Amino acid sequence: MAKLSSVRGRPTDPLEQQQRKDKLMDAAFELLRSKSYRSITIRDIARVADSKSAMVSYYFGNKEGLFIALLERFAARNLGSIMAALSSEEPIRAFIKTALRVFQSAAPILRLMTDDILESDTDLQERLVEVLPKRMATVLPVFIEAQQRQGVLDPKLDPKLTAFSLVSLLITPFITRPVRQYAWDIDDSLVASDAWADHLYQIFVKGAGV
Repeated sequence: MAKLSSVRGRPTDPLEQQQRKDKLMDAAFELLRSKSYRSITIRDIARVADSKSAMVSYYFGNKEGLFIALLERFAARNLGSIMAALSSEEPIRAFIKTALRVFQSAAPILRLMTDDILESDTDLQERLVEVLPKRMATVLPVFIEAQQRQGVLDPKLDPKLTAFSLVSLLITPFITRPVRQYAWDIDDSLVASDAWADHLYQIFVKGAGV
């Protein structure tokens, strides 16, 4: 039986505390599938997590603190696999496949990027940019330069612009999902497939010319 503190029965057991935090973050993640960040309330999060609203303040300070923690957890779970792909035997192909898998599983996180949260000067905006985009903006140009030295990519291309083009190819189908589905009739299963990853690899490395 978990040891309880004397303050409103809150657990002092670290494992149980982390489980409660994870339930609240999981609830916020699921709510992002159908609601914007600004429209999600602490009461919504507590209801989906089967918890009390006060637990959000207790564990995270406020709603923004909870979403910052959610972003940190997302980075901790996914950055390792992305970095490992960049050092694999076929790094460009592996990076494309890994990034597509991450983006497919993280649609609610990507919704934050298309929300108007990026237009506001907040701690959440800062963490949203730093948690993955800024790290990729640091790592990928260096990786592109290495591929240019090895003769895989055209050395005349600007590494930063080339890296940004690769990220744009990968992320655009996910942040423009309604247009992709209803205008182009391209469903989620295709952009999550190996065939799509191979197509992007072909376009990025070899181009669309004959």
